[in-house]
Amino acid sequence: MEVEIFCRNIISTGSAFGIRIDTGEQTFIPSAVVKASGIQEGDTANALIAPNKHNNGSTPWFVIRINKDGKVEEITRHEPVPPKNIDDRALDIVLNADGYMTSAEVAADLGTDSSIAHNSLLRLFNQGKIAKADVYSAGGQSRPSFCLWAESAQTFLGEGE
Repeated sequence: MEVEIFCRNIISTGSAFGIRIDTGEQTFIPSAVVKASGIQEGDTANALIAPNKHNNGSTPWFVIRINKDGKVEEITRHEPVPPKNIDDRALDIVLNADGYMTSAEVAADLGTDSSIAHNSLLRLFNQGKIAKADVYSAGGQSRPSFCLWAESAQTFLGEGE
C-alpha cells in the first residue's frame, strides 16, 4: 500500500523512522531505502509500505520503497537476515522499545532464537551501545536467570528516579 510518510529521525545505523500521515503510526525505513532515496529528517514522501514482520509493538510498518521528488527507489527484503545485519536490527529494536526487553523478546522481533539474539545484544553491550541488567531469581546462582536490555541504565530505574 502506498501512503504519505514524514521522516521523523535517522539513527546512527542509517535507518530511519517515519510517521504515516494518515494514521500517525510509526514506520521503519531501512538504511538502504534511506540512502537510495536521499530522504532526510523532516522530509515528507510517498512510500510503499508493508506490515513489519519484526514489529515490537511500536513500529507496525516497514517501508519498501520511497517516491521522493519523482524518483522511485526500491530494496528487496531478504529473509533470513544476514549475520552482518542482525546487530543493527537488534540495536534498532532496543533503542525503540518502550522500556527494557528480555533476550527472548528481542529474539521474537528479530525472528531468530534467543541465543543468537543474546549474542548480538552482548556484542552491542560490549561496544557501549546499550545497557544490560542481569536478573537473579535466587541467591547463590552463578549465572543470571535472564538479562534485560535497554537504551541506557536510566531505563531500568523507571520514571521519576
